[in-house]
Amino acid sequence: MFMATATLVAAREGAGAELESAVVTDIVWAAAMPADDLEHVHAKTTSGRVELTFFHRTSTLDGALSAAAEICRRALNSSPTLAHWRIAATPQLPDAMPGSGAIFA
Repeated sequence: MFMATATLVAAREGAGAELESAVVTDIVWAAAMPADDLEHVHAKTTSGRVELTFFHRTSTLDGALSAAAEICRRALNSSPTLAHWRIAATPQLPDAMPGSGAIFA
């Protein structure tokens, strides 16, 4: 299993910049497809920012990163709730200690 993180930000302040984590999680699950091999997603929301952590059953790290990016794009393009949001940090490995290599969940 591989873990990837991504960050979404509100394109503007004000209405719609406050989201509940459970709502974002539901939107992400609705955007996921079976081929994404998504096992679990965690959303942490603050004003105008959403930190996403994806856990994928893919066989490669590149597959997990690609699947996370596609899920983010589909969620942003299909959900009216995320109409004024954008990807600020594309899916990547989570921060780790220097020299620790890839993180396998």
